[in-house]
Amino acid sequence: MTRSDAIEALRSPPLAFSLAAIVGLATWTLGSGSTAAATILAITLFCVVLWILTPVPPSYTGLIGIGLIAVTTSTDLALSGFQKPATWLIGFGLLMGEATRRSGLATAAGQWIAVRSVSESVRSDPIRTYRRLLLALSLGAHALALFVPSALVRILVVAPILRETGSLFDSREARTGIYLGPLFATFYGSAGILTADLPNIIITGFGESLAGHTISWSDWWVHMYPIMGITRVLLVVTVVYLLFRPSPDSSVDMPETDGAGIGSVERRMLGFLLVGALIWATDFAHGFHPVIGAVVVVVLAFLPGIGVVDFDGIGGEVDFSILFFIAAVFAIGDGLTETGFTDEAATYLLDFIPTDAPLAVILACVFFVTFALAFLMEGLAVASVLTPILIPYAEAAGLPFTPVLMAEVMALSSYFFPYQSAVLIVILAEGDVETREVIRTTVACSVATILLLLPLQFGLFDLLY
Repeated sequence: MTRSDAIEALRSPPLAFSLAAIVGLATWTLGSGSTAAATILAITLFCVVLWILTPVPPSYTGLIGIGLIAVTTSTDLALSGFQKPATWLIGFGLLMGEATRRSGLATAAGQWIAVRSVSESVRSDPIRTYRRLLLALSLGAHALALFVPSALVRILVVAPILRETGSLFDSREARTGIYLGPLFATFYGSAGILTADLPNIIITGFGESLAGHTISWSDWWVHMYPIMGITRVLLVVTVVYLLFRPSPDSSVDMPETDGAGIGSVERRMLGFLLVGALIWATDFAHGFHPVIGAVVVVVLAFLPGIGVVDFDGIGGEVDFSILFFIAAVFAIGDGLTETGFTDEAATYLLDFIPTDAPLAVILACVFFVTFALAFLMEGLAVASVLTPILIPYAEAAGLPFTPVLMAEVMALSSYFFPYQSAVLIVILAEGDVETREVIRTTVACSVATILLLLPLQFGLFDLLY
């Protein structure tokens, strides 16, 4: 049996569920802490095994996880994920994407970008056309991080455009690359901009509230953007190009002209999205969660007489089952926190960091401690749990706060599996790529970051401090 055959065998439902059950039962039996903590951890690992092997859709595993938590602990905890704004940001984001598609704006935007980024001289060459579109779309998606402070929201806005642009190619590989490249560029590159993602904001907020340490937007830019911003985006584009690209004998159907321009319906939908972007970009003034901007866009897009679409058929075209996935991830995070497991695990892992070692070594340890916790909890939960423990630790050890907090941020943008981040869950929710394709790309981008960029970034910190 080959290695690929063995992996496929593990993905079969009987073997995958058996392995998940064995891991869960072993964890529960060998648990040395409280019964509640052992139970939640067992359920967590049971779900993690199924989310990695994907014998069934991730949403179905999430539904099982919610049921197990309800039976073994409490219904309130099991359903706590549905109370999170991020869960409903995804739900409203799905409606935003469908409205963007139905209005025709996604098609028009995709054609506009394609016409302006690919010259007439290369349109007959699918590989050169693909390269130019991949780079242009990725840089554009990354630039959006300057205006929209949530990677989750950017994914929801950009995904419909990428779907339509990718449809210009007859190659599945090209469509996947055009879709994943820009999405991963705006996600992975967010570590380089303070206001580009929620973990950055949460972690620096803790730094200010707990230790009185403020990191300015410009300081963050100088420290992080050259390597973990633009260089990381270019690395992601390279990785995606190596993983997914069309064959020379494939074809691409590029639009010849701009056409008649954007119609009134498309302009209205664009206006609604700009209203949402204005709300997202001014969150520093009003403090609203990004879900408010999404709600406003959906209300306007579906408003009778003014909107561009109606609710007829929405239930059959939009897959809302992904909400069970994200709700289960948040419920697991809450359960691990309530039982005290995460505090104990974080404190235990921090004890292994040698405080008298060179700064680069300490930062690498912080990175991998955060990285390890992210295998059990969604990234935002890790930031909320680990940072209040990490800050007193850094203060007592006399470590500079800025690079320590930045090392944590870098780990929270280097995931392997979709269940670790709401952003990756959203990418799956759109239904345009398979789970295996997402995992393959995340692993490649994260490994490339760790091997190539992390030493450069920590070396820079060592020089600055």
